[in-house]
Amino acid sequence: MTAEIVSDGPQSGWLKIYVAGNSTAGGVNSLGSIANPEGVALHITDAYLKTVVDADAAATLDIGIGASGADSSDLCSAYDINGAAHEAVIYIIGKDRASEAAATTPYGLLWAATTYLNFYNPAAQLSAPWEGYLYVRYIRIGEDVAA
Repeated sequence: MTAEIVSDGPQSGWLKIYVAGNSTAGGVNSLGSIANPEGVALHITDAYLKTVVDADAAATLDIGIGASGADSSDLCSAYDINGAAHEAVIYIIGKDRASEAAATTPYGLLWAATTYLNFYNPAAQLSAPWEGYLYVRYIRIGEDVAA
């Protein structure tokens, strides 16, 4: 399971998350979970997925908000990450136009304070050696409890 926030330089207000495939073909296919980084409600306004290395098999990718490790697909559902079937960069959430076909919430999504951004391969296929980055921009809409 490999999903982690990357901080290798200024991202102009974007959260950059690295995700890698795994060699599990069936059963639990979690590729990782990222806890809400602010600890308050966030509204995800934009997101792009950039593939760096393609999967060898016919793996797919779900991205969504939920409990840690869950198969959540409210941002992206069954996106084909095999080299023959995808673009290098796709919209997951866009402002004024429809997102790519696998995206399920083109106009944004609430990321509750205690939930996770999950990456999951629902196909019974190996997702290795797939690697990619999800770029996420959000608006902080919740308030700190201590404030």
